[in-house]
Amino acid sequence: MLVYMVFLAAVTLIGIPLCRNKTGKVVYCTIAGIALFVLAAIRKYTGYDYNLYARVYVDYLSMSVEDIGYDRFEKGIAMPMKLLGDVLYRDYQWNFVIYALIFAAALMILLYKTTDKPYIGVFFFLTLGVYFITFDFMRQMVASFVIVLGMRFIKNKQFFRYLIIVLFASCFHLSALVMIPFYFILRIRLNYIWLGVYTGIGAFIFIFSWDVIRFLTSFIPKYNTYAKGEIAPETGEMSGSIWSPLFTILVGVLFVIAFLFRERLQKKDPFNTILINCMAFTFFFDLLSYKHNIIGRLELPFLLMAASVLMPRLVECTAEWFRIKFRGDKKKVTILSAISLTSLFAVCVGMYGFMIESDFNGVKRYQTIWDNTPWVNPREEWEKSQK
Repeated sequence: MLVYMVFLAAVTLIGIPLCRNKTGKVVYCTIAGIALFVLAAIRKYTGYDYNLYARVYVDYLSMSVEDIGYDRFEKGIAMPMKLLGDVLYRDYQWNFVIYALIFAAALMILLYKTTDKPYIGVFFFLTLGVYFITFDFMRQMVASFVIVLGMRFIKNKQFFRYLIIVLFASCFHLSALVMIPFYFILRIRLNYIWLGVYTGIGAFIFIFSWDVIRFLTSFIPKYNTYAKGEIAPETGEMSGSIWSPLFTILVGVLFVIAFLFRERLQKKDPFNTILINCMAFTFFFDLLSYKHNIIGRLELPFLLMAASVLMPRLVECTAEWFRIKFRGDKKKVTILSAISLTSLFAVCVGMYGFMIESDFNGVKRYQTIWDNTPWVNPREEWEKSQK
């Protein structure tokens, strides 16, 4: 746990003195991006899906392009992986180096463009577990970053550009196609009426989730085993999540806070309408994952946007609210702001520590390429885990 805690403190605290002007923000984004890249790039056997991606990389070295065309991995991932192995590097560790570079660069670009205090975005990116998710669901996270970077087209009402972005993201993971109707949904300005509508529809989907899943997957050949009823409710990824309800509660509380500050947030930037909706759907899909583990992956673009972009804005909005509410009492503003924000950060740090201790996504035992650990055959390890 120590390495993760030191890392969190370092990449967060250095941002406080640096992010005082545009130059400092550039310097911080560069340093933090390199740190995020290095920690992920040098890991070895860390993350439940490490051996899966290593196995696929090794398999592709001996497979033809035609054979890879029939593989289950989306071609936006498979073909570059094949090219990387054949032309440049045969060591599967380079696969993780490339993923780490993509995620770190994409996050820093996102934060640089959307907030004046990117270190707060990095803090929530870490403490809400998004960084740990990049250690496992790498295809889904590539697609999520593509979608998130294209969400500006929702704000600008450019549907066809957004559609192109989603179709491009689906080349990395087919689940990205689910985001097409969210072009319209994320533009809804949430109020109590819409919250009631969301709750009603959400309850219906939760109760009749198997019927909904079978209907939707009937249009997707890759997942039509669900539509045909060939997957039993208690089977594998379609069973409930084993993750702690504490995270769901935390996300629910953060949504409530964002909802209460919605008018102030929307007044400052109409784009915040999209962000508040992202937090709402993070909560909904996380809740739904208790019935179907695989559904939790649909929350990734929403969680990424909510944690990295909404949370820094929500922190600033909360501090601003205290200044306006108690403008005549500077001491009271300082005390209440400190108590509120310190409590929020403490809870998130606690969640971060809980994730590590619970071995969330297999990150507890962090190892590097320099650790004296025996080499394992990724195919044998993967097959062993499936027995």
